[in-house]
Amino acid sequence: MEQLRPMQLPDPVSWWPMAPGWWFLLVLFIASVIGMFWWLRRRWADPRRYALSELKNLQKCYFPQENSQHPADQTALIVHCNQLLKRTALTLYPRHNVASLSGDAWISFLLNSSTGCKAEALQCLKDGAYRQRVKYDSAELLEGCRQWVKTAGKGGPNNV
Repeated sequence: MEQLRPMQLPDPVSWWPMAPGWWFLLVLFIASVIGMFWWLRRRWADPRRYALSELKNLQKCYFPQENSQHPADQTALIVHCNQLLKRTALTLYPRHNVASLSGDAWISFLLNSSTGCKAEALQCLKDGAYRQRVKYDSAELLEGCRQWVKTAGKGGPNNV
């Protein structure tokens, strides 16, 4: 027994080079991390997100009490809503399609580029900023603007 040599153990299995399955999992993991960052970046940089927060600020500014029905300055609310919708439309659509629109063409653009907007809610945007006394439902206007911002540029009925 003394003449037997000690048993030789094989070399430990090396982790390098990796098997093809591990390479596939590594590439899949890296691609999913890059895809997740790309998706989050697009989601956080979406102009609709900023427009919705601006609409909340407008509501707080013009309706200080939660249950008030009419803002103090209805003309200013129309002007601010119109500016917000125009800025948002300029970021979502080509400038040459949006920049020159006003009046009935602007209202038809808003209605055609979004789903679920009521024409009555947005009609005051046509010429309400130029009138002395404007009669409209301001809560309906804000809801119409909110609906347009949420659905604009997402393949409305006539993708402008």
